[in-house]
Parts: sequence; structure tokens; C-alpha cells
Amino acid sequence: MIVTAGGKNIAPQPIENRIRQNRYVAQAVMIGDRRKFPAVLVVPDFEQLERWARYKQMTWTDRTQLITFPAVREKMEREVLGPLTDLAHFEKPKKVALLEHDFSLERGELTPTLKVKRRVVDERYKSVIDAIYALEG
Repeated sequence: MIVTAGGKNIAPQPIENRIRQNRYVAQAVMIGDRRKFPAVLVVPDFEQLERWARYKQMTWTDRTQLITFPAVREKMEREVLGPLTDLAHFEKPKKVALLEHDFSLERGELTPTLKVKRRVVDERYKSVIDAIYALEG
């Protein structure tokens, strides 16, 4: 359960499951506990995203570079947030941050049953998460 700074409770799993249904999304984790608003960390489905980027005639050297392109960020925001318009205002992620690699069992980000370890993800991607909320300051 995520509890926002405003005291609103958000059940992240149903929202994450909806986000993961998108063909451009491999993994998604909502964040926002004790924060001003919810956000979501997304690992793109790089096969789909790279196909789209080639169609748009983009060139990149690696995934890290690809996810920094404004057009890619805008595309992923539309893909992730577009289907969530029916959520309550406080439940809707306000920001999307893209990650360049899948969560893994080896790095301790997943349990043996492949559930995301939120605390580990919060620690491992602290700089990404802090940047999301710093922009709102």
C-alpha cells in the first residue's frame, strides 16, 4: 500500500498490472509513499520501443541513450498514462521515469516468485526517484 503525503491510500498492484498490459512496457513499479504524488518507474519493452524508434528514424548507441530522447519519453508517457484516465486523481501517476534494464533476481530486486522488492527498488533507484520529485519543487 502506498500512502501519499496527503494521507491517501493507493493500492499499486492493480495499477501496475494495467500498465504492464501495454506492449511497450516490460515492468512497472509505482512509487510515492509519503510523497506529494504517485509516480511510476517503467522498464520499456525494448524490442517494441526500438522498433518504434527505428520507424521514427532515430539513431542511438545504447538503451541508456534511447530512453533520454524527448520523443521516447513522450511516447512512453502517453503509453503508460493514457489508459489510466479513469483512476481517481490521487491515484494517477503524475510522472514516468524510464529505466534501462529489467529488475532481476540476481540484483535482489525480485523475490524468488518474481515479485518486485519495493524497498530494494526504492534504494537502488534513489537518484532517479529523487529527480522525479525534485522537478516538482
